[in-house]
Amino acid sequence: MEKPFRPCVVAVIQNEKGQILAGERADQSGSWQLPQGGIDPGESPLIAVMRELHEEIGTNALDVVGTHGEWIRYNFPPEFATGRMAQWAGQEQQWFLLKFKPGESAKLELSEGEFRALKWLSPKDLLEGTVYWKKEAYLLGLTAFGLL
Repeated sequence: MEKPFRPCVVAVIQNEKGQILAGERADQSGSWQLPQGGIDPGESPLIAVMRELHEEIGTNALDVVGTHGEWIRYNFPPEFATGRMAQWAGQEQQWFLLKFKPGESAKLELSEGEFRALKWLSPKDLLEGTVYWKKEAYLLGLTAFGLL
């Protein structure tokens, strides 16, 4: 039997310069990614993305600018065959484009510690720094919002 894909959400937070907010994973130094996370049972993608933003960047004071209506999938690499993600073949993601509400910003000190640092990157630099197994999904998601 084939493994299912884990439903999750991705937050593309853009600033007025067109840069995207990326987080450096606390468990993998030098690994930068977009805020993302699983959709809990009974939760809508919108509720999930707002919850994940609060958990990962310490605030959900953002406005949704756009959503990508299609699910974007990627497969996990072989090293994920064991551990907490072993039950899934990969992830299928609902992508959201967001902007901070006026006067708001990330509050990493209020987050749950998934990221050790945050920085603004151009969409191209974000894509170049993405791990190989997420690169195609990031390309599809960023392109869907006209960012690449």
